[in-house]
Amino acid sequence: MSNQLEQYTKKIVGNYTASEDDYHLLVDTSNGVVNIYVDTPLRSDVLIIEDLGNASTNAIKLHSKKLINGSSVFILNTNKSVLKLRYNTSNDTFLGTEEDESLFKFVYSKQDLPSASSGVITLEQDSTYFFLADIDLLGDRLVGSANTTILGASSENCSITSTGLSESEFLFYSDYTTPIRHITFKDVTKCIGINTSDGGVQPIALDWTGVNFSGCTTNIEIGEIDNFIFSKGAILGGGTIIFKSSVGTIGIDNSLFVGDGTAVKLIDIQSTATITRRFRIIYSSFVAYGSTTAINVDVSATIPVEAYILDTINFSGGSTYTSGVQYTDNKTRFVNVKGVENTAEIGNYYMLNNASATTISNTNTPVKINGSTTANAINQKFSHSDNRLTYTGALIRDFQISANASFTSGNNKVIGLYVSKNGSVIASSEIYATTSGNGRAESINCQTIVELSENDYVEMWIENNSDTTNVTVEFLNVICKSLN
Repeated sequence: MSNQLEQYTKKIVGNYTASEDDYHLLVDTSNGVVNIYVDTPLRSDVLIIEDLGNASTNAIKLHSKKLINGSSVFILNTNKSVLKLRYNTSNDTFLGTEEDESLFKFVYSKQDLPSASSGVITLEQDSTYFFLADIDLLGDRLVGSANTTILGASSENCSITSTGLSESEFLFYSDYTTPIRHITFKDVTKCIGINTSDGGVQPIALDWTGVNFSGCTTNIEIGEIDNFIFSKGAILGGGTIIFKSSVGTIGIDNSLFVGDGTAVKLIDIQSTATITRRFRIIYSSFVAYGSTTAINVDVSATIPVEAYILDTINFSGGSTYTSGVQYTDNKTRFVNVKGVENTAEIGNYYMLNNASATTISNTNTPVKINGSTTANAINQKFSHSDNRLTYTGALIRDFQISANASFTSGNNKVIGLYVSKNGSVIASSEIYATTSGNGRAESINCQTIVELSENDYVEMWIENNSDTTNVTVEFLNVICKSLN
């Protein structure tokens, strides 16, 4: 947590030279005047300087060669005052604006929050609330404003709950971008709601790190947002994360989801959801037992091809791990996942006892093999039609294509077999066999490696190098599998 704290605040007890990484300085003047020297560029071109309560006795003096409000020295001498120092790139000077109250607020108890009105505690805009204890709102609830940030010292010992809160109300609700870090929300029916009415101020970005949920029925309900990034968090003891509207990216990593055995979906992508970029979970674990479902992605939800991504996930508990969209769907890309089938890029079709001849109009001229083919039931990322596999995956990949064929074409005919991509034969696949002298069926194998993009297709073509006698391919088996 130390790095997280330093990103926002640093306590100064004596003379200090600001660095370009500083953002918020808490200045203790109880031992005398404090001189702060500022000459370097500022983090995000802003530096916040806050007095801890004694500036009227011992001033804070800011010094700069770049001039602050036109002077080389700027004095801050009001108790608990806040100076927001901005760098003006156009003339290489600083502009200082005094404010009456800090935008960085430490919360040790409910009394450190704004007063409730009709049960609602409205957090101030552009303000960061740093929770330093387990806070009970005692029936009240939080509502965020523009650019409200919620931080905790640690999700192990800093939490928010509200004993007596109505089951119909969210513990915290916002229609705005809301960063949250290192805190636990617990023991309410509905925990966090973000833009559930789809009327919020866009774009809404939710970047949450180290956030835990415990003892809640609905952990998070999310309407239209731009992205949801959830890192190093945990769902402990069940509860659902619900997505029901348009989301650009859902990204979850290094997190733990533990059910409670009841019929709960730990993550629920509902039928009304539209994911415009991706839904990706990596390096995480799900424990689903009893009647719990780990991840539900409704088959009616809109997700791009190969944009439902599970990568290095561990499922355990013995219940339902994925429901709705399954690994065979073109939307999925499941890689190194333990507990469910992983996706593959593989296509296979075959022909049995075919009696339809392939017409040979010209010698030494390959043509597509004629006849009906059947697709294998486990084809993934390929669609099938007679003697054709069409690649439907989103990523460009290299594929190995192998084919076995058995054919007849009169006696002593030299027959060539090819793999064709998008209607053009691939020279590297070319192979020949000669029919017997008594009309016996002969077999031939060929293979090649080819790069396929979405909607590219492969077929098997054949030629007669001896004359224009038709060829009947009685049996054919074609496999196309990804190499990367």
